[in-house]
Amino acid sequence: MATELRVYNDPDPEWNRFIDSSPWGDILNYWQWGEVKRTEGWTPHRLALVEDGRTLLTAQMLIKPAGPLGNLAYVPHGPVFASTENLFAHLKEFTAHLRSVASDLGCFAIEIEPKLGSYVEGDLSENLKPFTDKDALNAFLQNGYKKTGRNMQPRYKLLYDLALSEEQLLGMMKKNTRYNVGYAERKGVSVTEYLPDDPQISGKLQLFYSLLEDMQERAGGYPIRPFSSFEKLLQEFKGTAAVSLFETAFEGDTIAINISERTGYWSSSFYAGSNRLHPNVKAMYLLRWKSVLAAKAAGCKVYDFWGIIPGSDQHKGYSDTKLSFGGVRIDHAGILALPLKPVQYMVWDKVLPLRSRLFSLLRSIR
Repeated sequence: MATELRVYNDPDPEWNRFIDSSPWGDILNYWQWGEVKRTEGWTPHRLALVEDGRTLLTAQMLIKPAGPLGNLAYVPHGPVFASTENLFAHLKEFTAHLRSVASDLGCFAIEIEPKLGSYVEGDLSENLKPFTDKDALNAFLQNGYKKTGRNMQPRYKLLYDLALSEEQLLGMMKKNTRYNVGYAERKGVSVTEYLPDDPQISGKLQLFYSLLEDMQERAGGYPIRPFSSFEKLLQEFKGTAAVSLFETAFEGDTIAINISERTGYWSSSFYAGSNRLHPNVKAMYLLRWKSVLAAKAAGCKVYDFWGIIPGSDQHKGYSDTKLSFGGVRIDHAGILALPLKPVQYMVWDKVLPLRSRLFSLLRSIR
């Protein structure tokens, strides 16, 4: 059967339906996410390889100017494919389409970051095996993509298979974590979910951002997204349950709010803000657990703790808390690059990172 490239110029429910159906898709591939990224200077281009009306592969290709080098094309957590069989049979053709479109848009390279990597530890059950498919990763490498050693999305992952029962998930936790979850419930810590249509959502989002700013100040000023990005996020996902806010509180005091995300297969909670009120009631443990249970109840197959940073003293508490929930460790391959203009890409890939490291060193010396 003949295949063809379909370019999506207008919203179409088929786009998100395909993302929902694939283990390799998540919210970064949703149509609405591309619209959110417009607020940060990216322009989304949605491309799909179709055979007899059936979608085989997709890529939400984000384009952003990179100064005099030209434009960069980036595909977060993609391309997404229906099956490894489709990937093996059609990646060469799809890559040719991506190359052609990116070249026409003045890009010097395409950088992709598929959800593929290597198993590290934990009980690798069926719903998690797709992310460790070595043949799928090799298919990209055999079609001209090169490992860069860089990443834009978290590289070190911790995942739950939500096909497991609540008892099995609790059993994966460290003893103290399991105790803290139960202790927070017994103490009366509450966790409430707010969807984008909730009349209280605007106020809750403002509260979330104030908590995020508090965390930023305590941590010494790490960068956070502007408030307008989060407003756009809720605006784009209004009328869906793909994004929601979870608020945990004790005795009338809000302690933390996270923004949770879910698709048909995948779920996560990758934005959170908190204060230091009532540390002894262990509210953060219950907040995470309730987010997991909500994703499980929604029919998601995987919960993604989003990122850990093993071996980092600075982020030890952040990583250790997540790791205490158990789960499966998978290390993603990171960014794979397809240079279109080798000289410009060499500057982007080698020279600019060296300059950034030099500036960081000079700042530390001062």
